Amino acid sequence: MVDGEGWETMSQRRRKILFLTHRVPFPPDKGDKIRTFHQLDHLAVHHDVYCACFLDSPEDRLHAIALKRWCREVFTVEWNRRRGAIRAAMRMSGREPLTLAAYDDSRMRAQLAAWSLEHVFDVVVAFSACMAPYALAVKANRRVLDLCDSDSAKWREYARASRIPLSMVYSAEGRRLRDFELACVNQFDATVVISNRERAELDPDGKFDRLHVIGNGVDLPFAVPARASEQGPVVSFVGDMGYRPNQDAVIWFVRSVWPLVRRRMIEAQFVIVGRNPPRSVVELGEVPGVTVTGGVADVRKYLVRSRVVAAPLQIARGLPNKVLEAMAMQRPVVATSAVCECLEVERGRHLMAADDPERFAMHVVRLLY
Repeated sequence: MVDGEGWETMSQRRRKILFLTHRVPFPPDKGDKIRTFHQLDHLAVHHDVYCACFLDSPEDRLHAIALKRWCREVFTVEWNRRRGAIRAAMRMSGREPLTLAAYDDSRMRAQLAAWSLEHVFDVVVAFSACMAPYALAVKANRRVLDLCDSDSAKWREYARASRIPLSMVYSAEGRRLRDFELACVNQFDATVVISNRERAELDPDGKFDRLHVIGNGVDLPFAVPARASEQGPVVSFVGDMGYRPNQDAVIWFVRSVWPLVRRRMIEAQFVIVGRNPPRSVVELGEVPGVTVTGGVADVRKYLVRSRVVAAPLQIARGLPNKVLEAMAMQRPVVATSAVCECLEVERGRHLMAADDPERFAMHVVRLLY
């Protein structure tokens, strides 16, 4: 503490905060961006924020420019999935998690080193494990890591759902990443996860006092939405279709559950809402009663037109924001056990749950009538 500077003065002064994310934290239109945007928005009210992040798409250039509304300075680096995979493959024989190798970029390191020469950061906040090495390399008085989900657990689930040789690669990545996540808990002043389930995954014995839980929430609608029972027989799924668990979820639903639903209600419609659908998902639109929208301006319009929302994910980590949004819009939800485990819900009361196609279809049909 500086001589003559009291605690009240320290709490009121603007601090310099370095904010590191693997995606541009704007607009808040998907899970991780919702979380990072609200963190950034809150910090920028009272502090000077310097943001460094990767660009996923050409549109992100404009989104990064918009960040200047909140940030003193913004630095971005274009990230390409294929180049990231090549970098990861080149280091497969090492012990470092492939996730870190995929996001290792000399331009990012050089800019952060330059900022460190210009500024003394009070805090560096990093989102996701892949940004942790950058945070550890920067001079800062305090370091905070938001892991959000335990990515190592996700890779282990991928391994169980895949065949050799991918299952071996995914399993190895899960082990490497878990060791790295645990090392980060010891190296950072504070590490944050999104739920008690994620905390228990990393710290089953409750021995890490610097591991904290900060959950997500969603805004309630300004006006009470029309009743679900007043809508047509529409079932919807909302999510980023570039995310593998979402792809697997809708493919399983259309192939295994949807024929059972249509057998009981031929007029039922299933709408898949979300950006970046791969060909395997786009082709689902050829199935009778199925529509694939791609990206939309406002997913709430589709939620409000639905009588039922399906969340048939086989692999689910963190906190499924789209399920929370559906519940906030007063839409009944049918979900798998994997989704329920991410939420503090009572099955049969807050939502319906099933894992086998017949029971899942039964819940959907009952809610459609």
